[in-house]
Amino acid sequence: MGGGGNCRVCVSTRTIVLMDWVAGTVPVYLDRWAIEPDGETAATPSSWLVTGRWHDRDVMLKVARIAEEGRGGPVLAWWAGSAAAEVYEVNDQAVLMNRASGQRDLTTMSQTGLDDEVTHILCETISSLHSASATSAAPAGVVPLSQWFQDLIGADAARYQAGSMARAAAMARELLESSDIEAQVVLHGDVHHRNVLDFDGRWLAIDPKGLFGHRAFDYANIFCNPTTDLALSRFHRRLAIVSEHSGLDVDVVRSWVIAWCALSVTWTDKSGGQPWTAHVILNEFG
Repeated sequence: MGGGGNCRVCVSTRTIVLMDWVAGTVPVYLDRWAIEPDGETAATPSSWLVTGRWHDRDVMLKVARIAEEGRGGPVLAWWAGSAAAEVYEVNDQAVLMNRASGQRDLTTMSQTGLDDEVTHILCETISSLHSASATSAAPAGVVPLSQWFQDLIGADAARYQAGSMARAAAMARELLESSDIEAQVVLHGDVHHRNVLDFDGRWLAIDPKGLFGHRAFDYANIFCNPTTDLALSRFHRRLAIVSEHSGLDVDVVRSWVIAWCALSVTWTDKSGGQPWTAHVILNEFG
């Protein structure tokens, strides 16, 4: 999901299930990969995170708590350090990666008058990630957007939709059905201000969802972050920057943003979570 503390909403209600998957544990991977922890283990609803040292490198160990999160490590490794954090060890339970040590932060930059620069950085990161699809076959296990959107566009969902949600669901179906084959790439799936970090002067992505579909989708979550006020006040300016940088039509970008917001609203509402920026954007621009 989006940033600002909302990115972990409703992972358990999605329709995507990986069968026969079992979560690993932090002690197992500290031992298996000979990592020396140098901090406390942090827990999120989807993973455990441990900072440490490995072969004289500062590293981050991430052990997935749910199957969906386990898919991200192999995709991160597939990018092989091109606009993504470098991966040292990986399987479908855990990933050991380079640790971000730079001092810059995209959220702070956006909030201190540098939102144009931040939007360009995010667009450049997305473009670099997508370029890998031109030279390498997609890794196993990536999820097509048509499946990712089922909670919004599935037959059961339609019975509960009206107004802006019904319009957004129809828009999502049209976008998914009309996507050009040439525009299909491996997607990060969760690009926002806290998932692109400063690695000693290089902006690199972390925590991909591992999706596959129209490249415009990866720009959508930029518009929901890092705060609601910024998301609203910068909406049209960001549309112009993303359109110019990506070569995508403004209306195409806007449509994917609205479709993404409706999907996020669906997940949030199903989980009983609090409304967030996606709700506001959908009401304002949907």
